[in-house]
Amino acid sequence: MSNRFNDQLEKTMRGSGRPLGFGQYTTPVKKRLFIIAQAGDNDKGTTLPGIDAVFVPGACQCRGEKSGVLHGCTGPAAAGCDFIVTDLNGAVDADPGEDTARLLAIKDDLTDAQLRALTGLDTAAVIAAVELGETLTFRELLAVQRLADFSGKPVILNLPKLYSKIELQALWHRGIAGVLVDSNSVDTAALRELVDSLEPKKRDKDRMMALAGVTANPAPAEADDEEPEIEPDTEG
Repeated sequence: MSNRFNDQLEKTMRGSGRPLGFGQYTTPVKKRLFIIAQAGDNDKGTTLPGIDAVFVPGACQCRGEKSGVLHGCTGPAAAGCDFIVTDLNGAVDADPGEDTARLLAIKDDLTDAQLRALTGLDTAAVIAAVELGETLTFRELLAVQRLADFSGKPVILNLPKLYSKIELQALWHRGIAGVLVDSNSVDTAALRELVDSLEPKKRDKDRMMALAGVTANPAPAEADDEEPEIEPDTEG
């Protein structure tokens, strides 16, 4: 199902290269993390710099045509609403409509089997809450990677603070698609600056080829093209 939220999330995750052929030249866009900011109201959220979407918990405050920054709420969806956020206790029959994406809020206490089952649910992405400390640990990175590996959905990670570039880089490389931050505690302009400075993870294929190049055995010497000598016949 295609809608405005899905389209923009995919473009941000994948980036865009230079067009082939003789079409109009466009500057390639590097893929990056998708940024959602939680705000108290849409008017404030729309003015936040550097974000892709604004999420206002509670009944939908979206108004008018869908344009500019993406707008979301807890639901039910109204005109101008690009996405709604619900949890696993949300009603299945609360259909937001084809033009509105559904995001599912989850915690990291789900089992591996439950995470795999998320693949079959009609959701554009999951917003994941993980217990993250003031300084990220490798154990926390493993928890994040588990969600990204098993859920089968783009993972928007709920960040409690603005982490360092190294920490954000590590989180992105664990497979998350974006972040959700509280605009009251995180400077979205500073966050976007850090996000734009991150380097995408190299493809596993490229990494394996590089490792293979280091560990490969030397190529065997080429066979001699000279014909073997034939011993003269000494009989008779």
